Amino acid sequence: MEEVTVDYQGKRVTAALSGSQTPSGEALPSEQASMWYVTISGTALTKFPATESDTEPLVRERVIQWLQEHPDMLDRAQIVLGGG
Repeated sequence: MEEVTVDYQGKRVTAALSGSQTPSGEALPSEQASMWYVTISGTALTKFPATESDTEPLVRERVIQWLQEHPDMLDRAQIVLGGG
């Protein structure tokens, strides 16, 4: 699993796994931990660490939880690239 798509309040949000895991979820040798990068229409929203126990439902749940905690991020006008 390299990507999880979540439809949330009419928006399509994608969580994409960084390249340090195989498609089957096995860790590749790397200095950096695997991360899930969450985007909406290609614009980065957040990231969070991947775990060996991640499944599609678990990743979807984490994305939805983050979206519920940051409802303003669904409005692309609120997204500022570069952090400010």
